Amino acid sequence: MADPIYHLALAADWDSSASEYRGSTLGRSLEDEGFVHCSAVWQVQGIADAVYWGHDDVVLLTIDPDRLGADVRIEDGYPHIYGPIPTDAVASARAVPLDGDGRLLLDGLLPDSPAG
Repeated sequence: MADPIYHLALAADWDSSASEYRGSTLGRSLEDEGFVHCSAVWQVQGIADAVYWGHDDVVLLTIDPDRLGADVRIEDGYPHIYGPIPTDAVASARAVPLDGDGRLLLDGLLPDSPAG
């Protein structure tokens, strides 16, 4: 298996019973952007801080790129998925808690990884 890639989503947008996921980033869809914004393990906290600060309804999707039917391209340093994500390509979907200041707490949800 290739290294997993990660995607933060609002819980209301993630439906594990659906056949695919079509969100791209906060308030934007695959159709809006043309791809799904994702992160390498070392990028997730930065995206959480920049985009999802204060949202108490976020899930972290861990995606197996070998199970995607779409191209994954690294652009501007980030993995982008050019198509919907089949639900069975999502190895896990875990709720992300907040600290008292509204920062998403990803400790324990991501494997340790050196910065890229």
